[in-house]
Amino acid sequence: MMNKLILNFQKRTNSVTIFVYLLGIILIALLFNNPIISLINLIALIFMAILVNREKIKTYFKFSCVIFIVTFAFNLILNQRGEDVLWKFYSFQLTQESLLNGFILGISFVNLLWAFYIYNALIRVKTVFELLSSLLKNVALIFILTIQFIPRIIQIYNETKSIRKFRIQNEVQQSKLKSTMDLMEIILNKAVASFMNVSDTLILRGFNNHQKSIGKLEYRGADFLLSILMVSGLVVDIVMVIGKVGVINLGSIDVQLIFTNSELILLLINMILILLPVIFGGVNYLWWKFYISKITASNTTTVKKYR
Repeated sequence: MMNKLILNFQKRTNSVTIFVYLLGIILIALLFNNPIISLINLIALIFMAILVNREKIKTYFKFSCVIFIVTFAFNLILNQRGEDVLWKFYSFQLTQESLLNGFILGISFVNLLWAFYIYNALIRVKTVFELLSSLLKNVALIFILTIQFIPRIIQIYNETKSIRKFRIQNEVQQSKLKSTMDLMEIILNKAVASFMNVSDTLILRGFNNHQKSIGKLEYRGADFLLSILMVSGLVVDIVMVIGKVGVINLGSIDVQLIFTNSELILLLINMILILLPVIFGGVNYLWWKFYISKITASNTTTVKKYR
């Protein structure tokens, strides 16, 4: 169920504005890997996800934890570089730098997952395809399949896991590692087959050809304001990334964790951009409450006539 503030934002803005916002939060999740900024962004994204759609929060949260743990573990195995060795076992060594790198990569992937969750809850696939096909029809299909890939994998993961538990309950207990690897292989095969079928279906229906317009888009003042705010914020973010603000060199031997005034400004900008629908919906709601209270208390001729 969608929160009324988000519903207010969705109803009072057009498809292009919502699409710009969604692209913005995906870019924010991709651009920055400073641990503090990434953690605050994660909190903001989860908060937005709860307001957008609570129904699948638990399932998505479990899958996010699995992705974080797997990413963290693989980084510890593959990246053992670092000066501060915390533990060593034969040829394997655990360093402070590898721990930090694994944590950063895990949080970055999880942020991207939650950005996709908000994306899928706020806008329809057909709308996005029609928006892209007018300018980028050659890549529109690939874009749609890429965005839908993670939610579909989560669905396949849950279904396959439940069926697998039912099938092997009377068989010999396998090791958790082997069972997990087999499960991932099955999920990958099913996901690839599923998306090949979806792609073929879309092509057969003519989605790779010129699509009809989604209709005349009405641009209100709110659409221009929100689009300008979002684009301006993203321009600042890109400038910050070029200046190496909020970015850590992953995989390096010496990982330095720095948080200056520039990072603080960047953090505030990202928070505002991610929570823009809540801010807009809240301001709009408070304005209407104030407007109604003024009308109710007014005794002017116009108000009496239309009351």
